[in-house]
Order: sequence, then structure tokens, then C-alpha cells
Amino acid sequence: MSDVDRLHEIIDALPQQQVQALLALLAPLQPISDEEFARHLTEAPEEAVDEATMARILAAEAEEGANISHGEMKQRLGL
Repeated sequence: MSDVDRLHEIIDALPQQQVQALLALLAPLQPISDEEFARHLTEAPEEAVDEATMARILAAEAEEGANISHGEMKQRLGL
């Protein structure tokens, strides 16, 4: 899978609000430097995560095993 195809998959899975935020960063009226782009990313607000989602994230981080592809993860989650 090419980087562009992988990027398309990631963008397709984003909520609309995050797509709009990415558009604001990627398609500014004037080009921005890598440093300014990085600054925008670090200043972006954190997404609210409920307790159930946080528990799943922490369990996944603690889980040992092989890395899996994005496509396989979507399949496991039924997406």
C-alpha cells in the first residue's frame, strides 16, 4: 500500500471536525513552514476521550504482541 493510499484510509476514518482541522493546516491561503505546521499541531486541542475508550487505549498499550496493519485493525473492529 502506498503512503498516499494509507493517508486516504486515515483521513476517511476521521470525524468531520478533525477533517476540517486538517484542511485548515494543509490548505492555508499562504504556504507555511514545517516549523509553523508543527506548532499548529502542538497547539491543537486534545480530543475528549471517555473512560471506556481510555480503558481500551491503556489495555492496548499494555498488550504485547505483533504489530498489525490499519486495515486489519479496522477489520477486527468491524469498521
